[in-house]
Amino acid sequence: MTDGLKELFRLWRVQKKRDFSWRTFFVGLFLFLYFVLIVGIIYAGFRDQLSTLKFPFAIVAMAPLLAVSVVPADLMVKIFWRRSPVEMDDYLRTRPVLQRDWSRFILFDTAVSFLQWMFPVTMAFVAALLMPWWTALLTLVLTFSCTMVNALLQNAWRRAPGNQWTLPLVFAYLFWLFLAFAVAVVGFTILGLQVDDPETLSRPLVLGVLLMSAVLLVINLCAGAALQWYFGYMRNHNEEMHAPVHASARKLGEVSLWSIEWVQLLRSKRLRVSAITIAVVFVLNVYLQQMTSQMEADLAIHVNPMLMFAIGMPSLILAQWVLGVEANFFSGIWTKPWSVEGILRRKYLFYCGLCGLMALLILPAVAFMGLSFLAWLAALLFSCGIFVLPFMATCLFSSRMDLFASAFFNYQGANKQINVFSFILFIPMGIYFALYILLPPLWAHLSVSALGLMGFALHRWYIGMIAQRWFNKRYEIMERWQNE
Repeated sequence: MTDGLKELFRLWRVQKKRDFSWRTFFVGLFLFLYFVLIVGIIYAGFRDQLSTLKFPFAIVAMAPLLAVSVVPADLMVKIFWRRSPVEMDDYLRTRPVLQRDWSRFILFDTAVSFLQWMFPVTMAFVAALLMPWWTALLTLVLTFSCTMVNALLQNAWRRAPGNQWTLPLVFAYLFWLFLAFAVAVVGFTILGLQVDDPETLSRPLVLGVLLMSAVLLVINLCAGAALQWYFGYMRNHNEEMHAPVHASARKLGEVSLWSIEWVQLLRSKRLRVSAITIAVVFVLNVYLQQMTSQMEADLAIHVNPMLMFAIGMPSLILAQWVLGVEANFFSGIWTKPWSVEGILRRKYLFYCGLCGLMALLILPAVAFMGLSFLAWLAALLFSCGIFVLPFMATCLFSSRMDLFASAFFNYQGANKQINVFSFILFIPMGIYFALYILLPPLWAHLSVSALGLMGFALHRWYIGMIAQRWFNKRYEIMERWQNE
Protein backbone atom coordinates (compact mmCIF):
# COMPACT_ATOMS: atom_id res chain seq x y z
CA MET A 1 0.00 0.00 0.00
CA THR A 2 1.42 3.35 -1.05
CA ASP A 3 1.77 6.36 1.22
CA GLY A 4 -0.98 8.20 -0.64
CA LEU A 5 -3.46 5.37 -0.18
CA LYS A 6 -2.57 5.09 3.51
CA GLU A 7 -3.23 8.81 3.89
CA LEU A 8 -6.60 8.50 2.19
CA PHE A 9 -7.68 5.62 4.43
CA ARG A 10 -6.52 7.50 7.51
CA LEU A 11 -8.56 10.56 6.55
CA TRP A 12 -11.51 8.31 5.68
CA ARG A 13 -11.45 6.71 9.16
CA VAL A 14 -11.19 10.12 10.81
CA GLN A 15 -14.13 11.44 8.82
CA LYS A 16 -16.31 8.38 9.54
CA LYS A 17 -15.48 8.64 13.23
CA ARG A 18 -16.44 12.31 13.32
CA ASP A 19 -19.63 11.82 11.30
CA PHE A 20 -20.80 8.81 13.30
CA SER A 21 -24.02 9.44 15.22
CA TRP A 22 -25.56 6.98 17.64
CA ARG A 23 -28.95 8.51 16.91
CA THR A 24 -28.63 7.83 13.18
CA PHE A 25 -27.31 4.33 13.92
CA PHE A 26 -30.24 3.40 16.15
CA VAL A 27 -32.78 4.94 13.77
CA GLY A 28 -31.34 2.92 10.88
CA LEU A 29 -31.22 -0.23 13.02
CA PHE A 30 -34.83 0.32 14.07
CA LEU A 31 -35.99 0.73 10.47
CA PHE A 32 -34.11 -2.39 9.40
CA LEU A 33 -35.53 -4.47 12.25
CA TYR A 34 -38.98 -3.06 11.53
CA PHE A 35 -38.66 -4.17 7.90
CA VAL A 36 -37.50 -7.64 8.98
CA LEU A 37 -40.38 -7.86 11.46
CA ILE A 38 -43.00 -6.89 8.88
CA VAL A 39 -41.68 -9.34 6.31
CA GLY A 40 -41.45 -12.04 8.99
CA ILE A 41 -45.04 -11.46 10.08
CA ILE A 42 -46.27 -11.61 6.50
CA TYR A 43 -44.26 -14.76 5.87
CA ALA A 44 -45.54 -16.39 9.08
CA GLY A 45 -49.11 -15.55 8.15
CA PHE A 46 -48.83 -17.06 4.69
CA ARG A 47 -46.43 -19.90 5.54
CA ASP A 48 -49.06 -22.59 5.14
CA GLN A 49 -50.20 -21.21 1.80
CA LEU A 50 -46.62 -20.86 0.59
CA SER A 51 -45.78 -24.42 1.63
CA THR A 52 -48.65 -25.78 -0.49
CA LEU A 53 -48.21 -23.26 -3.32
CA LYS A 54 -46.81 -24.80 -6.48
CA PHE A 55 -45.07 -22.38 -8.79
CA PRO A 56 -45.52 -23.04 -12.53
CA PHE A 57 -41.79 -22.41 -13.00
CA ALA A 58 -38.51 -23.29 -11.31
CA ILE A 59 -38.19 -20.56 -8.71
CA VAL A 60 -34.40 -20.98 -8.37
CA ALA A 61 -34.05 -19.64 -11.92
CA MET A 62 -35.33 -16.26 -10.72
CA ALA A 63 -32.09 -15.35 -8.92
CA PRO A 64 -30.51 -13.48 -11.88
CA LEU A 65 -33.87 -11.95 -12.77
CA LEU A 66 -34.29 -10.61 -9.23
CA ALA A 67 -30.80 -9.13 -9.40
CA VAL A 68 -31.35 -7.15 -12.61
CA SER A 69 -34.90 -6.13 -11.66
CA VAL A 70 -33.58 -3.73 -8.98
CA VAL A 71 -31.29 -1.87 -11.40
CA PRO A 72 -33.76 0.95 -12.33
CA ALA A 73 -34.84 1.55 -8.72
CA ASP A 74 -31.24 1.41 -7.48
CA LEU A 75 -30.15 3.94 -10.10
CA MET A 76 -32.91 6.36 -9.10
CA VAL A 77 -32.04 6.03 -5.40
CA LYS A 78 -28.37 6.71 -6.11
CA ILE A 79 -29.18 9.74 -8.27
CA PHE A 80 -31.29 11.37 -5.57
CA TRP A 81 -29.47 10.35 -2.37
CA ARG A 82 -25.89 9.30 -3.04
CA ARG A 83 -23.36 12.09 -2.47
CA SER A 84 -19.90 10.51 -2.58
CA PRO A 85 -16.74 12.43 -3.56
CA VAL A 86 -15.28 11.94 -7.03
CA GLU A 87 -12.59 14.64 -7.08
CA MET A 88 -9.75 15.38 -4.70
CA ASP A 89 -9.88 18.72 -2.97
CA ASP A 90 -6.90 21.08 -2.93
CA TYR A 91 -5.71 19.69 0.42
CA LEU A 92 -5.32 16.19 -1.01
CA ARG A 93 -3.66 17.48 -4.15
CA THR A 94 -0.82 18.80 -2.01
CA ARG A 95 -0.31 15.30 -0.56
CA PRO A 96 1.49 12.36 -2.24
CA VAL A 97 -1.78 10.99 -3.65
CA LEU A 98 -1.61 9.54 -7.14
CA GLN A 99 -4.61 9.29 -9.42
CA ARG A 100 -4.31 5.49 -9.26
CA ASP A 101 -4.57 5.62 -5.47
CA TRP A 102 -7.52 7.99 -5.64
CA SER A 103 -9.37 5.67 -8.04
CA ARG A 104 -8.80 2.70 -5.73
CA PHE A 105 -9.98 4.66 -2.72
CA ILE A 106 -13.16 5.74 -4.52
CA LEU A 107 -13.78 2.11 -5.48
CA PHE A 108 -13.44 1.07 -1.82
CA ASP A 109 -15.66 3.91 -0.58
CA THR A 110 -18.29 3.00 -3.17
CA ALA A 111 -18.25 -0.70 -2.27
CA VAL A 112 -18.76 -0.19 1.48
CA SER A 113 -21.43 2.52 1.33
CA PHE A 114 -24.87 1.88 2.83
CA LEU A 115 -26.77 2.52 -0.41
CA GLN A 116 -24.60 -0.06 -2.14
CA TRP A 117 -25.76 -2.83 0.23
CA MET A 118 -29.38 -1.81 0.75
CA PHE A 119 -30.93 -3.54 -2.27
CA PRO A 120 -28.66 -6.64 -2.26
CA VAL A 121 -29.41 -7.43 1.39
CA THR A 122 -33.13 -6.81 0.87
CA MET A 123 -33.34 -9.05 -2.20
CA ALA A 124 -31.28 -11.76 -0.50
CA PHE A 125 -33.57 -11.66 2.53
CA VAL A 126 -36.66 -12.04 0.34
CA ALA A 127 -35.01 -14.82 -1.66
CA ALA A 128 -34.08 -16.68 1.54
CA LEU A 129 -37.77 -16.94 2.42
CA LEU A 130 -38.71 -18.57 -0.89
CA MET A 131 -35.56 -20.27 -2.19
CA PRO A 132 -32.75 -22.50 -0.91
CA TRP A 133 -29.97 -20.81 1.03
CA TRP A 134 -27.44 -21.07 -1.80
CA THR A 135 -29.86 -19.29 -4.16
CA ALA A 136 -30.29 -16.46 -1.63
CA LEU A 137 -26.50 -16.11 -1.40
CA LEU A 138 -26.28 -16.12 -5.19
CA THR A 139 -28.96 -13.39 -5.33
CA LEU A 140 -26.91 -11.29 -2.89
CA VAL A 141 -23.76 -11.55 -5.04
CA LEU A 142 -25.54 -10.89 -8.35
CA THR A 143 -27.55 -7.95 -7.00
CA PHE A 144 -24.43 -6.43 -5.48
CA SER A 145 -22.61 -6.68 -8.82
CA CYS A 146 -25.53 -4.98 -10.62
CA THR A 147 -25.79 -2.16 -8.10
CA MET A 148 -22.01 -1.74 -8.20
CA VAL A 149 -22.20 -1.03 -11.93
CA ASN A 150 -24.78 1.67 -11.19
CA ALA A 151 -22.53 3.24 -8.56
CA LEU A 152 -19.46 3.20 -10.80
CA LEU A 153 -21.51 4.73 -13.60
CA GLN A 154 -22.55 7.57 -11.28
CA ASN A 155 -18.92 8.12 -10.24
CA ALA A 156 -17.76 8.38 -13.84
CA TRP A 157 -20.75 10.53 -14.83
CA ARG A 158 -20.10 13.04 -12.06
CA ARG A 159 -16.42 13.26 -12.93
CA ALA A 160 -16.93 13.62 -16.69
CA PRO A 161 -15.88 17.15 -17.75
CA GLY A 162 -18.26 17.45 -20.71
CA ASN A 163 -20.69 15.83 -23.13
CA GLN A 164 -17.87 14.19 -25.09
CA TRP A 165 -17.23 12.10 -21.96
CA THR A 166 -20.82 11.47 -20.87
CA LEU A 167 -22.20 10.28 -24.22
CA PRO A 168 -19.97 7.14 -24.28
CA LEU A 169 -21.20 6.41 -20.76
CA VAL A 170 -24.83 6.56 -21.90
CA PHE A 171 -24.37 4.18 -24.83
CA ALA A 172 -22.16 1.79 -22.86
CA TYR A 173 -24.64 1.68 -19.97
CA LEU A 174 -27.57 1.00 -22.28
CA PHE A 175 -25.58 -1.80 -23.93
CA TRP A 176 -24.79 -3.33 -20.53
CA LEU A 177 -28.40 -2.98 -19.45
CA PHE A 178 -29.57 -4.80 -22.58
CA LEU A 179 -27.06 -7.62 -22.05
CA ALA A 180 -27.92 -8.02 -18.36
CA PHE A 181 -31.67 -8.16 -18.92
CA ALA A 182 -31.25 -10.41 -21.97
CA VAL A 183 -29.20 -12.94 -20.00
CA ALA A 184 -31.63 -12.89 -17.08
CA VAL A 185 -34.82 -13.10 -19.16
CA VAL A 186 -33.54 -15.66 -21.67
CA GLY A 187 -32.04 -17.78 -18.89
CA PHE A 188 -35.26 -17.71 -16.89
CA THR A 189 -37.29 -18.58 -19.99
CA ILE A 190 -35.08 -21.56 -20.81
CA LEU A 191 -34.42 -22.84 -17.30
CA GLY A 192 -37.44 -21.67 -15.34
CA LEU A 193 -40.29 -22.21 -17.76
CA GLN A 194 -39.12 -25.20 -19.79
CA VAL A 195 -38.38 -27.66 -16.98
CA ASP A 196 -40.56 -30.75 -16.74
CA ASP A 197 -40.94 -30.66 -12.94
CA PRO A 198 -40.56 -27.15 -11.39
CA GLU A 199 -40.56 -28.60 -7.87
CA THR A 200 -37.49 -30.80 -8.41
CA LEU A 201 -33.98 -29.38 -8.17
CA SER A 202 -32.40 -31.51 -10.85
CA ARG A 203 -28.69 -31.44 -11.54
CA PRO A 204 -29.07 -29.85 -15.03
CA LEU A 205 -31.29 -27.11 -13.54
CA VAL A 206 -28.80 -26.25 -10.79
CA LEU A 207 -25.88 -26.26 -13.22
CA GLY A 208 -27.85 -24.10 -15.66
CA VAL A 209 -28.66 -21.52 -12.97
CA LEU A 210 -25.02 -21.42 -11.87
CA LEU A 211 -23.87 -21.04 -15.47
CA MET A 212 -26.38 -18.26 -16.16
CA SER A 213 -25.34 -16.49 -12.96
CA ALA A 214 -21.66 -16.83 -13.89
CA VAL A 215 -22.33 -15.26 -17.30
CA LEU A 216 -24.19 -12.34 -15.68
CA LEU A 217 -21.45 -11.92 -13.08
CA VAL A 218 -18.74 -11.84 -15.78
CA ILE A 219 -20.70 -9.21 -17.71
CA ASN A 220 -21.04 -7.08 -14.58
CA LEU A 221 -17.35 -7.47 -13.71
CA CYS A 222 -16.32 -6.42 -17.21
CA ALA A 223 -18.67 -3.43 -17.12
CA GLY A 224 -17.45 -2.41 -13.66
CA ALA A 225 -13.79 -2.75 -14.67
CA ALA A 226 -14.38 -0.63 -17.79
CA LEU A 227 -16.17 2.07 -15.77
CA GLN A 228 -13.43 2.09 -13.14
CA TRP A 229 -10.75 2.44 -15.83
CA TYR A 230 -12.76 5.23 -17.47
CA PHE A 231 -13.05 6.99 -14.11
CA GLY A 232 -9.29 6.88 -13.57
CA TYR A 233 -8.55 7.92 -17.14
CA MET A 234 -10.58 11.13 -16.97
CA ARG A 235 -9.01 14.32 -15.65
CA ASN A 236 -11.04 17.27 -14.47
CA HIS A 237 -8.31 19.61 -13.22
CA ASN A 238 -6.66 22.28 -15.35
CA GLU A 239 -3.13 21.63 -14.18
CA GLU A 240 -3.24 17.94 -15.04
CA MET A 241 -4.55 18.45 -18.55
CA HIS A 242 -2.35 21.54 -19.12
CA ALA A 243 -5.42 23.31 -20.42
CA PRO A 244 -5.56 27.10 -20.59
CA VAL A 245 -7.84 28.74 -18.07
CA HIS A 246 -10.11 30.31 -20.66
CA ALA A 247 -10.79 26.88 -22.24
CA SER A 248 -11.78 24.97 -19.11
CA ALA A 249 -12.80 27.48 -16.46
CA ARG A 250 -16.20 27.85 -18.09
CA LYS A 251 -16.77 24.09 -18.02
CA LEU A 252 -15.84 23.76 -14.38
CA GLY A 253 -18.27 26.47 -13.36
CA GLU A 254 -20.78 26.11 -16.15
CA VAL A 255 -24.28 27.18 -15.16
CA SER A 256 -27.38 27.08 -17.34
CA LEU A 257 -31.10 27.40 -16.82
CA TRP A 258 -31.40 23.63 -17.16
CA SER A 259 -28.64 22.87 -14.67
CA ILE A 260 -30.21 25.21 -12.08
CA GLU A 261 -33.42 23.16 -12.15
CA TRP A 262 -31.68 19.82 -11.78
CA VAL A 263 -29.25 21.01 -9.14
CA GLN A 264 -31.90 22.58 -6.93
CA LEU A 265 -34.03 19.42 -7.12
CA LEU A 266 -31.14 17.08 -6.33
CA ARG A 267 -29.55 19.19 -3.58
CA SER A 268 -32.54 20.75 -1.85
CA LYS A 269 -33.88 18.37 0.78
CA ARG A 270 -37.29 19.99 0.82
CA LEU A 271 -37.86 19.77 -2.94
CA ARG A 272 -36.34 16.31 -3.28
CA VAL A 273 -38.30 14.70 -0.45
CA SER A 274 -41.58 16.32 -1.50
CA ALA A 275 -41.28 15.27 -5.14
CA ILE A 276 -40.16 11.71 -4.36
CA THR A 277 -42.84 11.17 -1.71
CA ILE A 278 -45.63 12.34 -4.00
CA ALA A 279 -44.25 10.30 -6.89
CA VAL A 280 -44.03 7.08 -4.88
CA VAL A 281 -47.51 7.47 -3.38
CA PHE A 282 -49.34 8.12 -6.64
CA VAL A 283 -47.36 5.69 -8.82
CA LEU A 284 -48.09 2.89 -6.36
CA ASN A 285 -51.76 3.92 -6.37
CA VAL A 286 -51.83 3.66 -10.15
CA TYR A 287 -50.59 0.07 -10.03
CA LEU A 288 -52.88 -0.87 -7.14
CA GLN A 289 -55.86 0.70 -8.86
CA GLN A 290 -54.99 -1.07 -12.10
CA MET A 291 -55.00 -4.40 -10.26
CA THR A 292 -58.36 -3.82 -8.55
CA SER A 293 -60.26 -1.30 -10.74
CA GLN A 294 -62.64 -0.84 -7.80
CA MET A 295 -62.48 2.95 -7.66
CA GLU A 296 -62.88 3.17 -11.43
CA ALA A 297 -66.08 1.10 -11.18
CA ASP A 298 -67.40 3.08 -8.21
CA LEU A 299 -66.88 6.43 -9.92
CA ALA A 300 -68.17 5.16 -13.29
CA ILE A 301 -65.24 6.63 -15.20
CA HIS A 302 -63.32 5.14 -18.12
CA VAL A 303 -59.79 5.75 -16.90
CA ASN A 304 -57.56 4.97 -13.96
CA PRO A 305 -58.40 7.85 -11.57
CA MET A 306 -54.84 8.04 -10.21
CA LEU A 307 -53.16 8.27 -13.63
CA MET A 308 -53.15 12.04 -14.07
CA PHE A 309 -52.03 12.64 -10.47
CA ALA A 310 -49.13 10.20 -10.80
CA ILE A 311 -47.87 11.92 -13.95
CA GLY A 312 -48.47 15.57 -13.08
CA MET A 313 -48.49 15.90 -9.29
CA PRO A 314 -44.67 15.85 -8.71
CA SER A 315 -44.29 18.68 -11.22
CA LEU A 316 -47.21 20.48 -9.63
CA ILE A 317 -45.54 20.29 -6.20
CA LEU A 318 -42.48 22.03 -7.66
CA ALA A 319 -44.52 24.48 -9.73
CA GLN A 320 -46.23 25.90 -6.66
CA TRP A 321 -42.82 27.34 -5.67
CA VAL A 322 -41.95 28.96 -8.99
CA LEU A 323 -39.08 31.42 -8.31
CA GLY A 324 -39.25 30.55 -4.60
CA VAL A 325 -35.82 28.94 -4.91
CA GLU A 326 -34.39 31.79 -6.99
CA ALA A 327 -35.57 34.23 -4.33
CA ASN A 328 -32.65 33.04 -2.18
CA PHE A 329 -30.04 34.28 -4.65
CA PHE A 330 -31.93 36.77 -6.83
CA SER A 331 -29.21 39.39 -6.44
CA GLY A 332 -26.87 37.14 -8.40
CA ILE A 333 -29.22 35.50 -10.87
CA TRP A 334 -30.45 38.81 -12.27
CA THR A 335 -26.88 39.71 -13.20
CA LYS A 336 -26.89 36.80 -15.67
CA PRO A 337 -27.92 37.42 -19.30
CA TRP A 338 -31.26 35.66 -18.81
CA SER A 339 -34.70 37.14 -19.18
CA VAL A 340 -37.52 36.37 -16.77
CA GLU A 341 -39.48 34.85 -19.62
CA GLY A 342 -36.55 32.56 -20.45
CA ILE A 343 -36.28 31.42 -16.83
CA LEU A 344 -40.00 30.67 -16.61
CA ARG A 345 -40.04 28.91 -19.97
CA ARG A 346 -37.15 26.63 -19.00
CA LYS A 347 -38.89 25.87 -15.74
CA TYR A 348 -42.05 24.88 -17.56
CA LEU A 349 -40.13 22.64 -19.98
CA PHE A 350 -38.35 21.09 -17.01
CA TYR A 351 -41.72 20.32 -15.40
CA CYS A 352 -42.87 18.76 -18.68
CA GLY A 353 -39.74 16.62 -18.72
CA LEU A 354 -40.49 15.52 -15.16
CA CYS A 355 -44.01 14.57 -16.26
CA GLY A 356 -42.45 12.49 -19.03
CA LEU A 357 -40.20 10.76 -16.50
CA MET A 358 -43.20 9.91 -14.31
CA ALA A 359 -45.02 8.60 -17.38
CA LEU A 360 -42.11 6.24 -18.06
CA LEU A 361 -42.48 4.80 -14.55
CA ILE A 362 -46.10 3.94 -15.38
CA LEU A 363 -45.29 2.45 -18.79
CA PRO A 364 -44.98 -1.13 -17.38
CA ALA A 365 -48.66 -0.90 -16.42
CA VAL A 366 -49.42 -0.23 -20.09
CA ALA A 367 -47.32 -3.18 -21.23
CA PHE A 368 -48.29 -5.80 -18.63
CA MET A 369 -51.40 -4.69 -16.71
CA GLY A 370 -53.83 -3.59 -19.39
CA LEU A 371 -53.63 0.17 -18.88
CA SER A 372 -54.77 1.92 -22.06
CA PHE A 373 -51.92 3.48 -24.04
CA LEU A 374 -54.24 6.23 -25.26
CA ALA A 375 -55.23 7.03 -21.65
CA TRP A 376 -51.53 7.11 -20.70
CA LEU A 377 -50.66 9.44 -23.60
CA ALA A 378 -53.69 11.66 -22.98
CA ALA A 379 -52.82 12.02 -19.29
CA LEU A 380 -49.24 12.98 -20.18
CA LEU A 381 -50.35 15.64 -22.67
CA PHE A 382 -53.04 16.98 -20.35
CA SER A 383 -50.63 17.15 -17.40
CA CYS A 384 -48.15 19.22 -19.40
CA GLY A 385 -50.60 21.47 -21.19
CA ILE A 386 -53.42 22.05 -18.67
CA PHE A 387 -52.56 20.58 -15.27
CA VAL A 388 -49.14 22.19 -14.66
CA LEU A 389 -49.13 25.25 -16.91
CA PRO A 390 -51.54 27.44 -14.86
CA PHE A 391 -49.27 27.18 -11.80
CA MET A 392 -46.53 29.11 -13.56
CA ALA A 393 -48.46 32.20 -12.43
CA THR A 394 -47.38 31.58 -8.82
CA CYS A 395 -44.15 33.41 -9.69
CA LEU A 396 -46.10 36.66 -9.20
CA PHE A 397 -46.42 36.05 -5.46
CA SER A 398 -43.64 33.55 -4.65
CA SER A 399 -41.94 33.83 -1.27
CA ARG A 400 -38.42 32.90 -0.35
CA MET A 401 -38.30 29.25 0.74
CA ASP A 402 -35.74 27.45 2.90
CA LEU A 403 -34.02 24.97 0.59
CA PHE A 404 -32.57 22.65 3.21
CA ALA A 405 -35.34 22.49 5.81
CA SER A 406 -37.46 19.40 6.28
CA ALA A 407 -40.47 19.02 4.01
CA PHE A 408 -42.59 17.46 6.75
CA PHE A 409 -45.42 19.88 7.70
CA ASN A 410 -43.30 22.79 6.49
CA TYR A 411 -45.32 25.71 5.13
CA GLN A 412 -42.40 28.14 4.93
CA GLY A 413 -42.35 29.71 1.48
CA ALA A 414 -46.13 29.54 1.13
CA ASN A 415 -48.47 32.47 1.66
CA LYS A 416 -52.11 33.45 1.45
CA GLN A 417 -51.99 34.18 -2.28
CA ILE A 418 -50.48 30.78 -3.12
CA ASN A 419 -53.02 28.96 -0.93
CA VAL A 420 -55.91 30.74 -2.61
CA PHE A 421 -54.44 30.26 -6.08
CA SER A 422 -54.02 26.52 -5.44
CA PHE A 423 -57.79 26.09 -5.75
CA ILE A 424 -57.33 26.51 -9.51
CA LEU A 425 -56.20 22.89 -9.38
CA PHE A 426 -59.82 21.77 -9.23
CA ILE A 427 -60.62 23.29 -12.66
CA PRO A 428 -58.41 20.96 -14.75
CA MET A 429 -59.33 18.07 -12.44
CA GLY A 430 -63.02 18.70 -13.05
CA ILE A 431 -62.52 18.95 -16.82
CA TYR A 432 -60.45 15.76 -16.92
CA PHE A 433 -62.86 13.59 -14.96
CA ALA A 434 -65.98 15.13 -16.55
CA LEU A 435 -64.75 14.19 -20.02
CA TYR A 436 -64.09 10.60 -18.96
CA ILE A 437 -67.48 10.33 -17.26
CA LEU A 438 -69.60 11.92 -20.01
CA LEU A 439 -67.83 10.75 -23.17
CA PRO A 440 -66.99 7.30 -24.56
CA PRO A 441 -63.41 6.23 -23.85
CA LEU A 442 -62.03 6.98 -27.34
CA TRP A 443 -63.63 10.43 -27.54
CA ALA A 444 -62.51 11.18 -24.00
CA HIS A 445 -58.91 10.26 -24.87
CA LEU A 446 -59.01 12.46 -27.96
CA SER A 447 -60.58 15.42 -26.13
CA VAL A 448 -58.12 15.28 -23.23
CA SER A 449 -55.18 15.00 -25.64
CA ALA A 450 -56.46 17.93 -27.71
CA LEU A 451 -56.74 20.14 -24.63
CA GLY A 452 -53.22 19.21 -23.59
CA LEU A 453 -51.80 19.97 -27.03
CA MET A 454 -53.67 23.28 -27.13
CA GLY A 455 -52.28 24.27 -23.74
CA PHE A 456 -48.74 23.36 -24.77
CA ALA A 457 -49.14 25.32 -28.02
CA LEU A 458 -50.19 28.41 -26.02
CA HIS A 459 -47.54 28.11 -23.30
CA ARG A 460 -45.25 30.73 -24.88
CA TRP A 461 -48.03 33.31 -24.98
CA TYR A 462 -49.15 32.49 -21.43
CA ILE A 463 -45.63 32.56 -19.96
CA GLY A 464 -44.81 35.75 -21.87
CA MET A 465 -47.87 37.45 -20.38
CA ILE A 466 -46.90 36.33 -16.86
CA ALA A 467 -43.30 37.43 -17.39
CA GLN A 468 -44.44 40.89 -18.45
CA ARG A 469 -46.59 41.26 -15.34
CA TRP A 470 -43.67 40.10 -13.18
CA PHE A 471 -41.36 42.59 -14.88
CA ASN A 472 -43.80 45.42 -14.15
CA LYS A 473 -43.78 44.47 -10.45
CA ARG A 474 -40.11 43.50 -10.24
CA TYR A 475 -39.04 46.13 -7.70
CA GLU A 476 -41.91 45.34 -5.36
CA ILE A 477 -41.24 41.59 -5.60
CA MET A 478 -37.49 41.83 -5.07
CA GLU A 479 -37.94 44.26 -2.18
CA ARG A 480 -40.23 41.73 -0.53
CA TRP A 481 -37.72 38.93 -1.08
CA GLN A 482 -34.99 41.04 0.49
CA ASN A 483 -37.07 41.62 3.63
CA GLU A 484 -38.08 37.97 4.08
